[in-house]
Amino acid sequence: MVYSCAPEKYKPYVKELCTVNGDNVLRDAPHDHLHHHALMYGIRVNGLNFWEEAPGSGVQKSVSMAEPEIRVGAGGQPEAVLRQTIHWVEPADAFLPDTPRVALLVEQRTLTLTVDEARQEVALQWTSAFEVGAKTNQVVLTGSTYHGLGIRFLQDLDPVAAHLNAGGKPDLGDNRQDVSVHRWGSVAFDRPGKPATLVLYGDPANARGRANYFSMRTPFAYLSATQGLDKEPLVYRSGERFQIQYLVLLSSKLLDPGAIEQRGEAWRAGRTR
Repeated sequence: MVYSCAPEKYKPYVKELCTVNGDNVLRDAPHDHLHHHALMYGIRVNGLNFWEEAPGSGVQKSVSMAEPEIRVGAGGQPEAVLRQTIHWVEPADAFLPDTPRVALLVEQRTLTLTVDEARQEVALQWTSAFEVGAKTNQVVLTGSTYHGLGIRFLQDLDPVAAHLNAGGKPDLGDNRQDVSVHRWGSVAFDRPGKPATLVLYGDPANARGRANYFSMRTPFAYLSATQGLDKEPLVYRSGERFQIQYLVLLSSKLLDPGAIEQRGEAWRAGRTR
């Protein structure tokens, strides 16, 4: 995994995620959507857009980041843990000293990467714990159908992308998009010598329970896990805390629905990866 938190960027994000064979599947800042940063999280907060990157957009400002923790996980596999404090700020406050007084949200982000060579999988658990910042007494979280944890894939993977979710194969023909609630959403890439399946699982403990999955195949492949903020806002007040948690699983195999389901059940039961 390559993680980027360059100060000139609007947000920190996962720039590359590779299979156990070393094949990256993510695309960062393509010419058609420069704000598509591989694997990223973005929504609207009090009407301020933290997804796009244009004048007037919000900034996820990296305040501090601990040294990566390298350890052996509960299952005996190697793990790396990144812990980061992020202040979600208005653009006018992005260059002020780092203080919760100017933050709409204060995020404690923890990324846990586990490499399991026996299973031929890389598992990334994304956990973001939020509290309302001192800039406001209340935050109203909204967004488009795809605002949440979004994934853009390499251009040469777009033509072979095969979407699947717990309900079956979504109808994505004729530039259609699918937004529906499921236990998981996935994209498989059947390439000679380099098969891969990426699965996105949502924690049912997240607000609204099961995630809304946004799936698109043309003009490019995309997958997002959202909280349905386009339909109904989430509102938190000063002093309140909330958390989101997802698992991004990247396998070097073409996984069938049964294997995907079983892996998700194991994650939800153990929360160890």
